[in-house]
Amino acid sequence: MDIDRLDQSTKDDLKQRNLFLRQRGTPTVVEIRVADGSPTGLLIGWAEQVEHPSFPGTLAWRDHARRATLQAGYWHRRVDAPYDGMEGTETESLELAISEILDRASYGDVLAAHERASGRVETYTATIHEEQAEWLADCDEPKGMTHRGGGKIELTNIAVAYLRGSPRNTPYVDASNQFYFDRWEDPYQLTLERT
Repeated sequence: MDIDRLDQSTKDDLKQRNLFLRQRGTPTVVEIRVADGSPTGLLIGWAEQVEHPSFPGTLAWRDHARRATLQAGYWHRRVDAPYDGMEGTETESLELAISEILDRASYGDVLAAHERASGRVETYTATIHEEQAEWLADCDEPKGMTHRGGGKIELTNIAVAYLRGSPRNTPYVDASNQFYFDRWEDPYQLTLERT
Protein backbone atom coordinates (compact mmCIF):
# COMPACT_ATOMS: atom_id res chain seq x y z
CA MET A 1 0.00 0.00 0.00
CA ASP A 2 1.36 3.37 -0.99
CA ILE A 3 0.45 5.67 1.89
CA ASP A 4 0.92 8.68 -0.38
CA ARG A 5 -2.13 7.59 -2.38
CA LEU A 6 -4.71 8.09 0.34
CA ASP A 7 -7.81 10.06 -0.54
CA GLN A 8 -7.73 13.79 0.24
CA SER A 9 -10.36 13.50 2.96
CA THR A 10 -8.19 11.06 4.94
CA LYS A 11 -5.09 13.22 4.44
CA ASP A 12 -7.02 16.25 5.70
CA ASP A 13 -8.32 14.31 8.71
CA LEU A 14 -4.79 13.27 9.68
CA LYS A 15 -3.45 16.81 9.21
CA GLN A 16 -6.25 18.29 11.34
CA ARG A 17 -5.28 15.97 14.21
CA ASN A 18 -1.50 16.56 13.77
CA LEU A 19 -1.04 12.89 12.86
CA PHE A 20 1.26 11.20 10.36
CA LEU A 21 1.63 7.72 8.87
CA ARG A 22 4.63 5.45 8.85
CA GLN A 23 4.98 2.02 7.30
CA ARG A 24 6.34 -0.60 9.67
CA GLY A 25 8.62 -3.20 8.06
CA THR A 26 6.36 -4.05 5.17
CA PRO A 27 3.76 -2.13 3.19
CA THR A 28 1.08 -4.25 4.89
CA VAL A 29 1.40 -2.51 8.28
CA VAL A 30 0.71 1.23 8.50
CA GLU A 31 1.18 3.08 11.79
CA ILE A 32 -0.60 6.27 12.81
CA ARG A 33 1.52 8.53 15.02
CA VAL A 34 0.96 11.89 16.67
CA ALA A 35 3.63 14.58 16.77
CA ASP A 36 4.14 14.73 20.54
CA GLY A 37 7.57 16.35 20.68
CA SER A 38 9.49 13.07 20.50
CA PRO A 39 11.64 12.23 17.44
CA THR A 40 9.34 9.45 16.18
CA GLY A 41 6.00 10.59 17.55
CA LEU A 42 3.64 8.50 19.66
CA LEU A 43 2.00 5.42 18.15
CA ILE A 44 -1.77 5.80 18.53
CA GLY A 45 -2.78 2.90 16.30
CA TRP A 46 -2.00 0.83 13.26
CA ALA A 47 -3.70 -1.03 10.44
CA GLU A 48 -2.44 -4.33 9.12
CA GLN A 49 -3.42 -6.11 5.95
CA VAL A 50 -4.67 -9.63 6.66
CA GLU A 51 -6.62 -12.31 4.86
CA HIS A 52 -10.32 -11.60 5.14
CA PRO A 53 -11.86 -14.19 7.50
CA SER A 54 -15.02 -14.61 5.42
CA PHE A 55 -13.52 -14.40 1.95
CA PRO A 56 -10.38 -16.58 1.61
CA GLY A 57 -7.87 -15.16 -0.84
CA THR A 58 -9.14 -11.60 -0.25
CA LEU A 59 -7.14 -9.05 1.73
CA ALA A 60 -8.66 -6.67 4.25
CA TRP A 61 -7.38 -4.14 6.82
CA ARG A 62 -7.58 -4.83 10.57
CA ASP A 63 -7.19 -1.82 12.83
CA HIS A 64 -5.76 -1.37 16.33
CA ALA A 65 -6.19 1.77 18.45
CA ARG A 66 -4.65 3.02 21.71
CA ARG A 67 -7.36 2.93 24.40
CA ALA A 68 -5.89 5.05 27.19
CA THR A 69 -9.11 6.57 28.58
CA LEU A 70 -10.08 3.16 29.92
CA GLN A 71 -6.95 3.00 32.10
CA ALA A 72 -6.63 4.11 35.71
CA GLY A 73 -4.49 7.24 35.95
CA TYR A 74 -5.35 8.53 32.46
CA TRP A 75 -6.34 11.98 33.75
CA HIS A 76 -3.23 12.42 35.88
CA ARG A 77 -0.27 11.20 33.85
CA ARG A 78 0.78 9.25 30.78
CA VAL A 79 -0.30 5.61 31.05
CA ASP A 80 0.95 2.46 29.41
CA ALA A 81 -2.27 1.86 27.50
CA PRO A 82 -3.26 -1.22 25.54
CA TYR A 83 -4.06 -1.24 21.85
CA ASP A 84 -7.36 -2.89 21.10
CA GLY A 85 -7.83 -4.80 17.88
CA MET A 86 -11.12 -4.93 16.08
CA GLU A 87 -11.08 -8.66 15.41
CA GLY A 88 -13.62 -9.74 12.84
CA THR A 89 -14.34 -6.20 11.64
CA GLU A 90 -11.81 -5.94 8.84
CA THR A 91 -12.37 -3.16 6.32
CA GLU A 92 -11.73 -3.19 2.61
CA SER A 93 -9.66 -0.01 2.50
CA LEU A 94 -6.87 1.61 4.49
CA GLU A 95 -8.91 4.84 4.60
CA LEU A 96 -11.74 3.06 6.45
CA ALA A 97 -9.27 1.44 8.86
CA ILE A 98 -7.74 4.87 9.62
CA SER A 99 -11.23 6.28 10.22
CA GLU A 100 -11.98 3.46 12.69
CA ILE A 101 -8.73 4.16 14.54
CA LEU A 102 -9.46 7.89 14.80
CA ASP A 103 -12.91 7.09 16.20
CA ARG A 104 -11.39 5.07 19.08
CA ALA A 105 -7.78 6.15 19.72
CA SER A 106 -7.10 8.16 22.88
CA TYR A 107 -3.79 9.88 23.59
CA GLY A 108 -4.72 13.05 25.50
CA ASP A 109 -2.77 11.82 28.53
CA VAL A 110 0.48 12.04 26.56
CA LEU A 111 -0.29 15.48 25.14
CA ALA A 112 -1.39 16.78 28.57
CA ALA A 113 1.78 15.43 30.22
CA HIS A 114 3.80 17.32 27.58
CA GLU A 115 1.83 20.52 28.36
CA ARG A 116 2.31 20.11 32.12
CA ALA A 117 6.06 19.62 31.64
CA SER A 118 6.26 22.81 29.55
CA GLY A 119 5.17 24.92 32.53
CA ARG A 120 2.91 27.03 30.30
CA VAL A 121 -0.31 28.38 31.75
CA GLU A 122 -2.71 29.32 28.96
CA THR A 123 -6.45 29.78 28.61
CA TYR A 124 -8.64 29.18 25.58
CA THR A 125 -12.19 30.45 25.19
CA ALA A 126 -15.11 29.87 22.86
CA THR A 127 -18.80 30.65 22.85
CA ILE A 128 -20.81 27.50 22.25
CA HIS A 129 -24.41 26.40 22.88
CA GLU A 130 -25.40 27.07 26.48
CA GLU A 131 -26.37 23.42 27.12
CA GLN A 132 -23.03 22.19 25.78
CA ALA A 133 -21.13 24.68 27.94
CA GLU A 134 -23.05 23.54 31.03
CA TRP A 135 -22.41 19.89 30.19
CA LEU A 136 -18.66 20.45 29.76
CA ALA A 137 -18.39 22.39 33.02
CA ASP A 138 -20.18 19.55 34.84
CA CYS A 139 -17.71 16.92 33.59
CA ASP A 140 -15.39 15.62 36.29
CA GLU A 141 -12.57 15.19 33.79
CA PRO A 142 -10.63 16.75 32.31
CA LYS A 143 -10.21 19.44 34.91
CA GLY A 144 -9.96 23.01 33.69
CA MET A 145 -13.28 23.53 31.85
CA THR A 146 -15.33 26.43 33.21
CA HIS A 147 -18.65 27.84 32.01
CA ARG A 148 -18.58 31.64 32.28
CA GLY A 149 -22.24 32.13 31.36
CA GLY A 150 -23.96 32.82 28.09
CA GLY A 151 -22.36 29.75 26.53
CA LYS A 152 -18.83 31.07 27.00
CA ILE A 153 -16.50 28.22 27.94
CA GLU A 154 -12.98 28.64 29.26
CA LEU A 155 -10.46 25.83 28.96
CA THR A 156 -6.94 25.53 30.31
CA ASN A 157 -4.16 24.40 27.99
CA ILE A 158 -4.10 21.07 29.89
CA ALA A 159 -7.82 20.50 29.21
CA VAL A 160 -7.30 21.40 25.55
CA ALA A 161 -4.42 18.89 25.36
CA TYR A 162 -6.71 16.12 26.65
CA LEU A 163 -9.34 17.09 24.07
CA ARG A 164 -6.74 17.14 21.27
CA GLY A 165 -6.04 13.50 22.05
CA SER A 166 -9.66 12.43 22.39
CA PRO A 167 -11.30 9.89 20.11
CA ARG A 168 -13.12 11.46 17.18
CA ASN A 169 -16.47 10.13 18.44
CA THR A 170 -16.23 12.38 21.55
CA PRO A 171 -15.63 16.14 21.89
CA TYR A 172 -12.15 16.91 20.53
CA VAL A 173 -9.93 19.80 19.45
CA ASP A 174 -7.96 19.72 16.20
CA ALA A 175 -4.53 21.19 15.43
CA SER A 176 -6.13 24.48 14.30
CA ASN A 177 -7.91 24.94 17.65
CA GLN A 178 -11.27 24.00 16.16
CA PHE A 179 -13.41 22.49 18.94
CA TYR A 180 -15.70 19.71 17.73
CA PHE A 181 -18.39 19.07 20.30
CA ASP A 182 -19.92 16.63 17.84
CA ARG A 183 -17.97 15.69 14.72
CA TRP A 184 -21.13 15.93 12.60
CA GLU A 185 -21.71 19.57 13.57
CA ASP A 186 -19.74 22.67 12.66
CA PRO A 187 -16.83 23.23 15.06
CA TYR A 188 -16.27 26.22 17.33
CA GLN A 189 -13.08 28.25 17.11
CA LEU A 190 -11.07 28.30 20.34
CA THR A 191 -9.25 31.57 20.97
CA LEU A 192 -6.03 31.65 22.95
CA GLU A 193 -6.41 34.43 25.49
CA ARG A 194 -3.37 36.69 25.85
CA THR A 195 -2.34 37.31 29.44
